[in-house]
Amino acid sequence: MKKIITSTSMLLLVSAIVIGSSIAYFSDTERSDGNTFSAGEIDLGIDNSSYYNGVFNPDTSWLMTYDLSDGSGPSTDGKYLFFDFDDLKPGDWGEDTISIHVKDNDAWACLNIDLSAIDDNGLTEPEEEDGDTTGGVGEGELQKQIKFMWWKDDGDNVLEEDEANSVFYADLLAGLAGIEVPLADSTGNGVLSDTPLLGSETYYIGKAWCFGSFDLVPVEQDGFGPIIGADDYPTNGPDVRSAGVYCDGIETDNTTQSDSVVGDISFIAVQSRNNPDFKCEGGIGCLEKADVMLVLDRSSSISSSEMDTLKDAANAFVEALAPSPDGIHVGLVSFASNASLDVHLTSDAATVTSTINSLVSGGMTNTSEAIDFADTELGDPTYDRPDVDSPDIIVLITDGEPTVGGGKPIAEAAADAAKANGIEIFGVGVGITPTNALWMEEEIVSPPGSSHYFDATDFNALAAILEALANCDQP
Repeated sequence: MKKIITSTSMLLLVSAIVIGSSIAYFSDTERSDGNTFSAGEIDLGIDNSSYYNGVFNPDTSWLMTYDLSDGSGPSTDGKYLFFDFDDLKPGDWGEDTISIHVKDNDAWACLNIDLSAIDDNGLTEPEEEDGDTTGGVGEGELQKQIKFMWWKDDGDNVLEEDEANSVFYADLLAGLAGIEVPLADSTGNGVLSDTPLLGSETYYIGKAWCFGSFDLVPVEQDGFGPIIGADDYPTNGPDVRSAGVYCDGIETDNTTQSDSVVGDISFIAVQSRNNPDFKCEGGIGCLEKADVMLVLDRSSSISSSEMDTLKDAANAFVEALAPSPDGIHVGLVSFASNASLDVHLTSDAATVTSTINSLVSGGMTNTSEAIDFADTELGDPTYDRPDVDSPDIIVLITDGEPTVGGGKPIAEAAADAAKANGIEIFGVGVGITPTNALWMEEEIVSPPGSSHYFDATDFNALAAILEALANCDQP
């Protein structure tokens, strides 16, 4: 949370009275005392109302505070935790609604989420019977069986029919690792507002989770927003009406027994006045450490000259990432009728760029196999580093929809599997149709699609997009 500390400067203007030594002149003095310059504030207030299996949960609920680190939170150690559940069973679910208040001044705002621990706290007999072979730090599976959903709410802790279109994340908990969501920024794609959050307004984010599978069953809009009761919490929430979601844990297995997930959620507010170009998300180059698979289309629809332009842009991207042993590692997958793993994850930029230069176009478009190959590499402990310290990323560049390998449905399944494994997927469509662009944004890349999918009108426009993605400046 960013705050601007108030500072005060005094500017005093006094008109002098002129008095002669022997003659009194008519005179008048007008004073303007206390002229002041005073810095405003950007201070973010957060409150949370939480329900666990349809029952209000005071341990993860609190009224508005402007300091989430003041030690006065509702948890046993004084923390403010949106989630604090230690005995989950399949079919358990919860719903929370966060309210956001920017004190005094309009501001851009961002939501950052990360997973700081995904541990398997031992290997139980039922886990082994269901095929789990790991039992250590960073080896948990729970994040792959908890589903999450986030939407713009009206404050009543219920997903209503007119709010279903505002859902900006509906996927596994694993996919939230390292995600940054623009609540309001200069791209105009903020999930709460296309313009800065107003200092006089209250905004709400609804979030629901399910240990199992979700079904959306939005309820009728009651038109009231939050109806606040005597305890200052809504009285028209999931304990009175349905939450608007249904959780079913029947398809879960025993591989998550004893597993745990720890996540960090932060909100950032930045002044909007005199700051018109602020964007929440930076590019991959903002990361100190990451494992990045570059996935390049080399199908026959790409001409020889376009292939040269693609190579130049891809090479510049790799060089801008500046791979190093303790920093970013880069690998390469290319695809046409079939995909190939061309370079394992490495810190040697020269190996990657020389391999890119050797690519030749020809064949169909097997997007699903390409994503599968990248997903496999990012799960291979020989080359992939622990995800908690080194997040996994795919950057997919293609000029068309899949034509072999099962088409769009199988490509979607491959992308879903990669995202379930905690991989963040970026995509660039080069000269593709609006229908295919929408498909990539909604079905292939990580949410929110507006900050993970980019349109390039042609291959000449590709370099600028990749440069921004690599240089800590989102396109």
